[in-house]
Amino acid sequence: MSAVNHKFGPVKLAPGVLPRHVLCYLFAALISIGVYTYLVALTPFILTVNLGLPEVDHGRISGDLNVAQEIALLATLGFWGALSDRFGRRLVYSLGFIFLFAAYTLYAFASTPPELILYRMIFALGIASTTTCLSAILADYAEEKSRGTLTGIAFFLNGVGSVAFFIGLTRLPDIFQGQGVEELWAGRYAFFVVAGIALLAALVMLGLKPGRPVETEEKLPVLVLMKDGLAAGRTPRIFLSYVSAFAARADMAIVTLFLTLWVIQAASGENLTTAEATARAGMIVGIAQIAAVIWAPIIGVIGDKIDRLNLLIFGFTIAAVGYGWVSMLDDVLSLAAIPALLLMGMGLSSGQLSSTVLLAEASPVQIRGATFGVQAFCGALGILALSGGGGRLFDSVGPYAPFAAVALCNLVVVLLAVGARLGELRNGKIEQATVAENTS
Repeated sequence: MSAVNHKFGPVKLAPGVLPRHVLCYLFAALISIGVYTYLVALTPFILTVNLGLPEVDHGRISGDLNVAQEIALLATLGFWGALSDRFGRRLVYSLGFIFLFAAYTLYAFASTPPELILYRMIFALGIASTTTCLSAILADYAEEKSRGTLTGIAFFLNGVGSVAFFIGLTRLPDIFQGQGVEELWAGRYAFFVVAGIALLAALVMLGLKPGRPVETEEKLPVLVLMKDGLAAGRTPRIFLSYVSAFAARADMAIVTLFLTLWVIQAASGENLTTAEATARAGMIVGIAQIAAVIWAPIIGVIGDKIDRLNLLIFGFTIAAVGYGWVSMLDDVLSLAAIPALLLMGMGLSSGQLSSTVLLAEASPVQIRGATFGVQAFCGALGILALSGGGGRLFDSVGPYAPFAAVALCNLVVVLLAVGARLGELRNGKIEQATVAENTS
């Protein structure tokens, strides 16, 4: 492997990483979040048009679908992360996008809730494999002092892709209907478009850096790597990165699922069609995503200049305030809601980025994929808890309730991180244990 350090703009790359490898990765960063969330965003359309279900059942069924998805994620995340350490990110990434392609193609033809559950579990396999690589490659490809900047660029593209999907692609059913396509097939055509994007991404991922991320004398078994990823959580900073993922990943589910439902139900009172209400939801969610886009590179640069645990405290404080503010809104469609949505978007990127770079700094290199798999597992737990519970809160308490629950989760992370930071200052050092210390 070459020992030369190349650069990608302001980012100093790790030895052996070429700018073309980064470009392929950044394409994945551009489309990944949009591909993850578009299916969820159009689920109300599927429930109404394909299945003919009343709105009163949408919150419960949507929450249950997310629960099924997260169960599949929980069962496979650690495996995919360890597999990427064993065989390389490129193989796992490509397989993940193939699963996403299959899920979108099948989902378009669902006609019963059990079919939706099955297809969401296939979808979960794609998310599990790609999301692990999405985070681990950030740590693989950049030198430590540039890692926050590369993460900021990746998250900026995450946001750009999300905005494009929500503002642009959520309008596809309405656009197809405007061209004379019946409502059912308009939705199917929209799903086919995103399925094609996922298939293209599977091919682009073949341009990632080949081989395993770290060359060692022995290829450790996948189960050993999974065990070491769990054991690494004994290190306080890695433990915090795991705990923070519970809230940070759940944030995304809340924005894409319950904000979409909230807006669609509010817009339905204005006598809009399902396609028109879905497009309106895309615009509202897009406001939060625009804030995430603009804020991501800023928080990334900040992350390279301050202690990573301080960054976590800062990022999750923004998130706690943002989600708490949205939970207090009376009318999510009003102009008065925009500042709250913007702050929530900043919190969305702040929480995810600070959690990612904290783990990238603290994680042992040889089990990096496994630790990011465990972190993603913790994020799936958060989505599972807040999707199942949030769906019932949405239906029984009100559409604001899931946002209040996420705000509370973010606040808990802040308190834990402050306690850990005070402990470090009291001891006069930063505890970053090695693998041997973690597993001895």
